[in-house]
Amino acid sequence: MIDKLSPRNLRVLIAVYEASTVAGAAQVLLRAPSAVSRSVQELEWALGTPLFERMTAGMLPTPAAEVAYRRAKRMEGEFLAAHRDLVDLGVVRHAPLFAMMMSARQIEMLLKLAELGRMPLVAEALGMSQPAISSALRELEQSLQVPLFERGLRRMVPTPAGALLVFRLRRVRSEIEHLRADVGSALGSVRGRVTLSMLPSSRTALMPQAIAHFVERHPDVQVTVVDAPFDVLFAGLQSGEIDVIYTGIGPEYQRRELRVEPVSRDGLVLVARAGHPLARRAKLTASDLARYPWVLRDPSAPSRQLLDQVFARIGLASPRVAVQAGDLGLLRGLLMQSDLLSAVSPEHLLHELQAGTLVVLDMDLPGSEREVGFVLRKDAQPSTPCRLLMDDIHALAITLSQHAIPRSHYEKE
Repeated sequence: MIDKLSPRNLRVLIAVYEASTVAGAAQVLLRAPSAVSRSVQELEWALGTPLFERMTAGMLPTPAAEVAYRRAKRMEGEFLAAHRDLVDLGVVRHAPLFAMMMSARQIEMLLKLAELGRMPLVAEALGMSQPAISSALRELEQSLQVPLFERGLRRMVPTPAGALLVFRLRRVRSEIEHLRADVGSALGSVRGRVTLSMLPSSRTALMPQAIAHFVERHPDVQVTVVDAPFDVLFAGLQSGEIDVIYTGIGPEYQRRELRVEPVSRDGLVLVARAGHPLARRAKLTASDLARYPWVLRDPSAPSRQLLDQVFARIGLASPRVAVQAGDLGLLRGLLMQSDLLSAVSPEHLLHELQAGTLVVLDMDLPGSEREVGFVLRKDAQPSTPCRLLMDDIHALAITLSQHAIPRSHYEKE
């Protein structure tokens, strides 16, 4: 069923939608009308709904076809972008691939080769024979007249042309998944998958409540949460593998061709265990902080970059980072069992601060307040399930911010 939602068939959908007749689409595509009709029927079978009403005057798009057409045009745009990316590398300008002449199986094969790097693993993952994979890859490379993978002793590595094509095909695969989800939602059945990442401070209250509420109302949607260094997350966002990131918003995102949707605000505080030597000290100084090691996120994390900026602004040396980690459980354990310091949003360690096992140290961090919200690819069109989840997160974030506990509540008397 998945293979029926291929670029090859969706190319036919575009032609029929724009020509309004099977005969007109067949003329544009240089295919027999019976082949065009068969492609439309395969799409309808795969999506479980009619896409066109067969009228005497032509093909009238249904609401499902309107949704599918918009996604198919986005896929067409990715293939055109692949053409622009690859022509400078010597590929054949009129290769069939650039006209969306690919099956979903071919896309999965190339993406699995890039991911796994070994043909036996790809064959096992896709249920294909190694000769079939080798033949399909060779045929594709011959049509483009450039190698897509370097055959090494241990693994296959994408060439520059292969890497560019893989990037675009990841976006195409994402659009195929969104198409199925959007059509289902248009028919009243919210289903599909949402892949997101989030800043650690949202994982204590906001995200557990929002996601639990969402999956209760939409049990046919799978929510996948990705945790990785921010550079990896943003690469996934650009390739379509991650739908949205909920994080602190900085001006650098505008330079990354990203779109931001602010939701709320937060700030950083210095935290340590309740029995820490600095816990009862008033008006801490730079020398006080310099005596102790820190546990912080990786340098690409927005909170880490913000802290470095704040320290530079108030004339403090950068913290001496002994442990670099983003895992909440590890952070909690390190702070409670050592004299390590950290800087986090209060919501990050909400339960520990409320219980008094961790405390906020007496030192202001002016300029650490920031906007928090969604970061998406600049040209992204989130699927219906993704947008519904974002709406739930947004609404709950506003509610929680209205009932936020002030910083003074956490400070040690």
